Amino acid sequence: MNRIHVRGVALAMLVAVTACGDSATEVVGDLSQAEAEALAEVVGSTVFSSTTSEMPGAQGAPARTPISGSESVSATVPCELGGTVGVDGSLEYSGDTETVINATFGLTQVHNGCVAESQDGIRFTLDGAPDVTSNVSMTVGENELSMEGTYGGAVDWSTDGREGTCSLDVSLSVDMSGMAESGSVSMSGTVCGVTFQRSVTVG
Repeated sequence: MNRIHVRGVALAMLVAVTACGDSATEVVGDLSQAEAEALAEVVGSTVFSSTTSEMPGAQGAPARTPISGSESVSATVPCELGGTVGVDGSLEYSGDTETVINATFGLTQVHNGCVAESQDGIRFTLDGAPDVTSNVSMTVGENELSMEGTYGGAVDWSTDGREGTCSLDVSLSVDMSGMAESGSVSMSGTVCGVTFQRSVTVG
């Protein structure tokens, strides 16, 4: 298994979660609840895409080469529509290059003019307020991917001529087979002080 590129998988799974569930129109400060949940989506997408961009691998290594170790992580990751996310922290990993890699991340992400859009077309520009921290455990195999994680903190946001600051405390659970062909995703927590929960089967 060469270096694992799961960034797009994580983005797709996060989008799938927030695309389902009850629509909401309650206003939460300057955001409707639907907009607040869209904010959780785009923050989650940037957090987990920046996490998975640092997934360990063993490019060019012989088949079934055991790998394990720990690394410091420091990177600047581009956002979907402009801006960046600064990533700092650490990861530990183990497994082999043929079958499975287990990785645990503890990261701090600082958004810097990061522009991202929800599946419903709500576009946000994000800046750190001051940052978002994430803790993620991920297992990637040839035909499966599972992830358990949390992210929390705060971001400054702007959208549609409005701006503000929002705190988030979100849990994510993912169980995919066939490398994103089918599986289940659940996401729950608080965003802008409002509790939400989403669960969906994808594939």
